[in-house]
Amino acid sequence: MTRHAQVVDACYDRLLFAKTARQARAAASELVLLVLGDSALELPLDEALRECCRELRPASDSIEQARFEAEFVELGIWPKVPERAVAA
Repeated sequence: MTRHAQVVDACYDRLLFAKTARQARAAASELVLLVLGDSALELPLDEALRECCRELRPASDSIEQARFEAEFVELGIWPKVPERAVAA
């Protein structure tokens, strides 16, 4: 595994296991920059996450791909709920 792949893997793990919305958003932002490069800066985070998902987890079925992308966006952009409500 290359160094870049290791860094992407570690960032993806931080996204998956984020305990707060802030941690998730930071990991998502870092991940899209790693995968998409500077072009990620031109996109809203949700669209950048969809593009990132297409790179990291492509699917042959368009319905399955849409589901993967929705899950990826959900991981990176939590609903705006106070953190105490999330922890409860």
